Amino acid sequence: MDAFYIARQPIIDRENRVFGYEILFRGRKPEEEIDTGTVMTASTVNNLINVIGVENVIGLHYGIIKITPLFIKRKLIEALPKERLIFALFEDDLGDPELIEMLQHYKEQGYTFALNDLHDPDTIKLPHVLDLISYIKIDHEALDEGTIERIIDTAREHGIKTICSKIETREAHKNMVEMGCDYFQGYFFKEPEILEEYPIHAETGAILLLWNLIRNDASTDELVEAFEREHTITLQLLRFINSPFFSLRQTVTSIRHLITLLGRNQLSQWLLVMLFAKETQREGGNHPLVLMVINRTELMVGLLRLIEPGAPKSKEETAYLVGMLSLIHLIFHRPPREILHHLHVSDEIEEALFEANGLYGELLKMVRVIENNDVDKLNQIVMKYNLSPEAINTLSLEAMKKVNAFDEALKTLNA
Repeated sequence: MDAFYIARQPIIDRENRVFGYEILFRGRKPEEEIDTGTVMTASTVNNLINVIGVENVIGLHYGIIKITPLFIKRKLIEALPKERLIFALFEDDLGDPELIEMLQHYKEQGYTFALNDLHDPDTIKLPHVLDLISYIKIDHEALDEGTIERIIDTAREHGIKTICSKIETREAHKNMVEMGCDYFQGYFFKEPEILEEYPIHAETGAILLLWNLIRNDASTDELVEAFEREHTITLQLLRFINSPFFSLRQTVTSIRHLITLLGRNQLSQWLLVMLFAKETQREGGNHPLVLMVINRTELMVGLLRLIEPGAPKSKEETAYLVGMLSLIHLIFHRPPREILHHLHVSDEIEEALFEANGLYGELLKMVRVIENNDVDKLNQIVMKYNLSPEAINTLSLEAMKKVNAFDEALKTLNA
């Protein structure tokens, strides 16, 4: 597994829910990547199945993997589960009669195919393409909107779903929604959308108040009394933390029990996680932002453990909090300093978030590199801290598994 970096990028539906992930394998050199069709080999398939595990990468959703004719002709496709994987083909490869014949065979066997980064709208008018393809990926940056609209219209006429990739702004997302695109790939949801009139809901305010009581060392009796006043929140929190995501050995039955069993810091973390989840659910489903929050917190703590083995628990707690707060303004649609004012965080945390200063600022920069799967900068991190691609892969995979488990736990908030 140390020959490449593994990553995934979410694909989001029209309701802001995760539909699936594109699985990416980047070589240690930027030119060695799955995009060129050089990495999805027998060795990579073996790693994906036996070392990484497909289910660990895609969780509850679909996965998209780019493939080449050799992948089909060597029958490597048969080693991967067909139920939740979509195999993306390159446009230039569809003129190969032998490949088309094999694809037709696999389609009959239940395999699902996509057309990757279509550039020529006439390609999908070919009879064998219409018969084979269930999804079309459209490179938003490579085509003008008129061409994109023609592709979407043709696809819709033939029952083919469209995935617009490289959607990096909310404006681009809005345009593609209006054109009728089905799915979207890119980090447009990371672009700030500050709505000055966006209200802080009463429930949100109550959770923030409880969070501050915990962080400000209120007595246990004060905490229990405060939680009892917020009966609905308390019941939801207890149901949430008793879900499989938290892997508790015994059922927590009360806030006093929770404080005694796990301590105030974890209670404050979980309360804030629940707040994020509930706030994003106001906008529909398992919003990718809240999943990204979980990913960041796991990466922040994991990187700290890699570069500072034996770091005290207090440092891990701060790393976790910085990762969580780094996206809070996107979830609440408020200026970041305004939200942090409600949370009364330390100057050290503010400097990490806004100036990228100190240990936690450095960790946050590293997390962003991993999220973007920037091979050049990943290699610099590996060299600077004497790490290995395998260590980064292991960390990324553990974070993916945590996110997948949290994705499942979100259901408890709707129960």
